[in-house]
Amino acid sequence: MNVLQIVSQQLKEANYSVAALEESSVTYLAFEGDTVLGFVLAFPDSRGLIENWRPHSQQVLKAAQFGLRRAEAKSWNAYLILLAAEPADYGASVTLSAIEEDLTGTRKIARAGIDSEEGARGALLPLLAIQNAPQLDAVDMASEIRLRTTELPTDLVEAFVGGAPDAAILQMLETGQ
Repeated sequence: MNVLQIVSQQLKEANYSVAALEESSVTYLAFEGDTVLGFVLAFPDSRGLIENWRPHSQQVLKAAQFGLRRAEAKSWNAYLILLAAEPADYGASVTLSAIEEDLTGTRKIARAGIDSEEGARGALLPLLAIQNAPQLDAVDMASEIRLRTTELPTDLVEAFVGGAPDAAILQMLETGQ
């Protein structure tokens, strides 16, 4: 399965409308959600991405210019996602980071080593809903309170943990026990 197919599937699962398009010799995806729209360009390796991202993205954005104007507020949330299937070396990784920092026209995500669903998901995280709610272990609150209140009198802590009436706890505080 190629990079564009993997990304297309993941964007569809995230409830984006996705279309595969071609402009001149550039095949790409266009996607749109409630508040975001963008384009995905795939390259075989990071060298090809670095050399061609600007001319290819200009072709795509030129072809989509009227749609971007009609998108109004959404066009402020336009993404250009540039993905390379092969992993990048250190120098290429630095250059990909610099591409992401270039906010001219669109926000950018530039990643290499996108040859699996996991890799694509990692690159698309800024566009995907939170995947998993945090799972917290059960906490014994009485033990936690005892552990964290070592400077308070033991009788006062036990009264609080044991559910003593507020008046009794206040009285203990006032008398300094």
